[in-house]
Amino acid sequence: MEIAFRKIAKEALDFELTKENIKLFGKVFRKSSNLVLLKADLVGQLGHICDRCGKDLNVEINEPLEILLSDGIYKDEMDKIDVVEFYGGAIDFDEILQSEIESIKSGYHYCDICKNL
Repeated sequence: MEIAFRKIAKEALDFELTKENIKLFGKVFRKSSNLVLLKADLVGQLGHICDRCGKDLNVEINEPLEILLSDGIYKDEMDKIDVVEFYGGAIDFDEILQSEIESIKSGYHYCDICKNL
């Protein structure tokens, strides 16, 4: 799902996207001429394996997100870290969701048995 930067105003625009039993939903609104703020929640279950024993498990996800989205290269003297740059004049929500899923997968996750060892 893509939305053009030019279509996002100061009034919040709602969005919702689901992939792999994970839902990303929230609002985007304009902060400046080339910055948009995404305030959203990431909820659901992610199939994964225990990093210790290899047993299948479901990772429960319930995370709030607040990310700045830039239309092109982001330059600021404050050097904000949580800025995602998009090129081509549109925000790709599928890319944001996939990035968050991969970020969660890259962490360590343990089954109930291994948590107690």
